[in-house]
Amino acid sequence: MAKRLNQIGVENTEENRRLYRQILFSADNRVKKCIGGVIFFHETMYQQGDDGTPFIRMIKDKGIVVGIKVDKGVVPLAGTDGETTTQASINLNAINNCPLARPWALTFSYGRALQASALNAWRGQRENESSATEAFMKRAEVNSLAALGKYEGSGDDSGAAGQSLYVANHAY
Repeated sequence: MAKRLNQIGVENTEENRRLYRQILFSADNRVKKCIGGVIFFHETMYQQGDDGTPFIRMIKDKGIVVGIKVDKGVVPLAGTDGETTTQASINLNAINNCPLARPWALTFSYGRALQASALNAWRGQRENESSATEAFMKRAEVNSLAALGKYEGSGDDSGAAGQSLYVANHAY
């Protein structure tokens, strides 16, 4: 998060991280058609919006699943041309060693792809929150279509970089 905030000239403080997350989590109900899950960092689990609503509640009220980040970052994915994957952690390993059916598919985590446009629109200014939320929604809708193989491209793929492989359903 520090790197992303620094790129738009915003100081990396807990309050600025909270404000930015609030922009994403306050998106209207269109978001639930695009995003099935949100992966929170530990800090985010305890944060809330300006009105006192916990971020977890904001997400769950939209029918979106909340999870917590348990990996240790990304590493190169063997046999690919620069693709990355998360370092798969003890918790994830334990889940995958459980003798149950695994109905999930290998898909993409669109964190950076969803966030870049919103960060650039926001730039740490409260008066830009609405336009930042709309930029986020535009990227969410485009990436949702792309995950289904239905995105035809508009030539404006700013914010589409930074996808990494992830075992989940539309997480960011």
